Amino acid sequence: MTARTQTAHAPRSSRPAALLAALSLCGLFPQHAQAAPADFVGTWVNSNVATNGITRINVTRSGGGPLTVQVFGRCHPNDCDWGSAPVLTYGASVSDTNHLTATAVYAKGFSNTTLVMTFTRGRLDVQALTQFTDGSGRQNYASRDAFTRYR
Repeated sequence: MTARTQTAHAPRSSRPAALLAALSLCGLFPQHAQAAPADFVGTWVNSNVATNGITRINVTRSGGGPLTVQVFGRCHPNDCDWGSAPVLTYGASVSDTNHLTATAVYAKGFSNTTLVMTFTRGRLDVQALTQFTDGSGRQNYASRDAFTRYR
């Protein structure tokens, strides 16, 4: 076999992998499901049951309209309802409909909290950025929690 023949053909062991890759690109095999804004919809509970922060998140959508989030935080004897806020979702580029990130803003009078929610592998990761606006001298802070879909 000449060197030219060897470079013209892929080794036998790589042919099945190359064929599968080509078929995947042609759409003959299903690709991983992409997240759409509707994938955020549901009731999400904090994976850390002992959290002193956000305990539960409800994301809803009326008809085909915008998403809304309702947040509950740890209070005693019952969790505190932060109320509802509109949700904005984001793709990785201007043409990306695979929205994996969302934000919501809560203005609570004494503080503003921005939620940055990321949908990853069936889980909702939430970063809460809290800024105090009441002149109390409390430090702004960030928290991060993982949430699982409630059945």
